[in-house]
Amino acid sequence: MIGKFAVLAMAVAASVAALAFEEIPKASAKALGVTRGRQFEHGLVFVNGKYIEPPYVVERWGTGIRINSIPVTGQVIDWSEFVKTQDPANVTKVMPDPVDEVSAPMPSYSQPSYQPQSDVDALDDLFDDNPAPKKAAPPPRRVVAPKPKQASPRYELTGKFVKNDATKALVKRINDQRTEIDGILRRGGFIFFGDNYSRVVGDARTAESMLAALPELMQREESVNSFRGAVRANGMVYINEILAAQIFGNKIDYRRLQERRQKLKQEREWSKLLNGAGSAIL
Repeated sequence: MIGKFAVLAMAVAASVAALAFEEIPKASAKALGVTRGRQFEHGLVFVNGKYIEPPYVVERWGTGIRINSIPVTGQVIDWSEFVKTQDPANVTKVMPDPVDEVSAPMPSYSQPSYQPQSDVDALDDLFDDNPAPKKAAPPPRRVVAPKPKQASPRYELTGKFVKNDATKALVKRINDQRTEIDGILRRGGFIFFGDNYSRVVGDARTAESMLAALPELMQREESVNSFRGAVRANGMVYINEILAAQIFGNKIDYRRLQERRQKLKQEREWSKLLNGAGSAIL
């Protein structure tokens, strides 16, 4: 049974690993630099269903955001938007490759099916006073091939990147998102980052409730469907079907989540003791 779980987990994890966030251009990190927060121990981070252990460092790296050097977003603002703020003499507009007309599907026509009339039907029609009207063959239907989507042009920097008010405003928008993520985690919340769904966020209270049940569900359930049902039954409606499959694919993480829960419990108990001792002294 354990072997069956291991194979299933590996198969789901492999499909999850095939999905990756949009690559953050290295040129953007070189030109825009990095905004890095201080290390902290709070919160819970999941990337495509994989639990990432603290301590955490949330940083803006070029045009994207990373946690512990792991990308958790694609480009928040496309690098081309920064390039367009530069001196036009140092910018090259690159048009997408033209559509290959030979490979484009040609319009097709569907031919009506023909069924020969039987001899019996022909004789009945000949001697019938009111022969049944002949059904006209439907006209051929023209099927028009959809037009291929034209890719947007991109802009490449050919000279030195120069920071200006426009680039600073764009960087601030990315930094604001980095600060928001950093704050959610520092307050004890959780964030599920995924490259094919919007991030799922919960506060400290919801994180505590989730942590109380999720590790055991990951350990106990034997299939993705049963895990999805168990998650819903435990009130974790914020975990959608795709996310549930990703978490189940990383079910081996249940041990580390249990350890994290135990550590948080000990920290709370220690905090109560310290607060109680302080009150007694006063």
